[in-house]
Amino acid sequence: MKLRIIATCAALLALGACAGTATRPAAEARDAVVASDVPAQGRLRGYVATRRHGDFVIVDGREQRREVEYGWDYERAVALRRTFDLDGRLLETKELSGADLGLTETERARAEALVRGHPALRELVAAPDVLFWVGGFAYRKPGDPYCDRGSRCVHVIPGSDFGNHAVAHAIVDLQTDRVVHPFYRPPEGEPIQHAHGE
Repeated sequence: MKLRIIATCAALLALGACAGTATRPAAEARDAVVASDVPAQGRLRGYVATRRHGDFVIVDGREQRREVEYGWDYERAVALRRTFDLDGRLLETKELSGADLGLTETERARAEALVRGHPALRELVAAPDVLFWVGGFAYRKPGDPYCDRGSRCVHVIPGSDFGNHAVAHAIVDLQTDRVVHPFYRPPEGEPIQHAHGE
């Protein structure tokens, strides 16, 4: 089932490339500063843990169990890996430069809300049969004015007929809480990066 969902998302990304229209950089930059009509108090803040798992490390020649957690710090705009002992004491925090973490349900909901509230997108996604594909694929591009270092950009692809036909393809940066590329069109042959958590 998981592979089927990933395959469907990849197909929708490809459809999004066909359905979208190319935009000039200046026009897209103007669109990016248009705020969504969603309440600002829903903006994500602080540290958000995205996943946690058990692991083993060698300490003084002995194997010890640890809990490892990955998350995004919205105050510092950086991915973190935090290591805890089994009593919950924090042992280490490490910044993960360039890491793309999967989204929590709260983050997915915020990304969808930002697209639904964007003036240029709201009518395209208003139908009751529109399903949103959000957060399975991160977007970071060196030199992009919105989605370079310190961003938390993700693809958001609304599809009609319950997700089967892409009606839009946007890039949302959850770090700045805005739709930064409302009508994104991937360059031909550009690989889509899956957010896997490490």
